[in-house]
This record gives sequence, C-alpha cells and structure tokens, in this order.
Amino acid sequence: MTQPRNPLYAYRSGAESTVSKPRIVQMLLDGAVASIQNAIRAFDFEDIGVRFETIHNQTGKARAIVAQLRDALDLDYGGDFASNLEALYVYIGNLLLRGNIRKDQALLEEACRHLRVIQQSWREMLTNSSPHSVAFASRTVVEPVTDGGTPSASGFSVQV
Repeated sequence: MTQPRNPLYAYRSGAESTVSKPRIVQMLLDGAVASIQNAIRAFDFEDIGVRFETIHNQTGKARAIVAQLRDALDLDYGGDFASNLEALYVYIGNLLLRGNIRKDQALLEEACRHLRVIQQSWREMLTNSSPHSVAFASRTVVEPVTDGGTPSASGFSVQV
C-alpha cells in the first residue's frame, strides 16, 4: 500500500517541471538576494545567538545558490563573458564567506549589490527578450534550435 503524496511536494514537483530554465535562474537570483537581505536584517536582532545563527544560515543559503549559478555556466560556449561572470560569482561567494565568518554587514551588503545588478539585468532580459532568440546576461544561454532554418519542436536549447 502506498502512502498518499504530500500535496505541497506534488505542487512543487509539478511547478518545477513546468518552469522554464531561464525562469529558474531568475528564481535562484531572487532567492540569493532574499537570503542575503535576511542575513543583513539579522544584524539588528538583540539575541546574539539568534543573530549569529540567522546570519550563518542565510549566508550559507546564498552561497549555495551562487555556487549553483557558477557551476551552471557554460565556459566553453560563453567565452570571455562567461569567464568574467564566473569570476564575479567566485568573488560574491568569497564576500559571503568572509561576511559570515567576520559577521561583517558591509561585506554582505556588497555581495547583495553585485547580485542585484545581475538579478535586474536578468529580469530585464526576460522581459524584453524575443521568444525566438535569447542570449542571457550570464553564461546561461537559451537560443533557438534550428533544423534547416526552422525552430525544432521544443524550440530552444538551454545551457544552464
């Protein structure tokens, strides 16, 4: 006898399978920025234990997301742009690590500023892009798949 599935799990699984890869990248960027903002707000907590735990947990989440974004880059396809974005992700990850270890709000704010620029660029690109050809403001690339000049049935090739 099988257990009934958790409705939240079923919803999330269905949502993940229907969300486009470019939208997933946007969601990751949104999540990283939100986690850093939560860590920054935690500096105002009066309880030192809760403050340090929240800063640690939230910067850890943001670092994991930044690492995933970095690992998803296609360095061969993206060339110098991809290499530069990778270096920026490494720098942001280091800011988050140092900010967490030192409990330095300024380092976390700097990391958040950099990610907001990427986040906003990504959002603008998704808003202004043609459904037939998109080169993202990162090393992640979505482009039409053509077979003799016509898009394929799936329509796009995504490198994430």
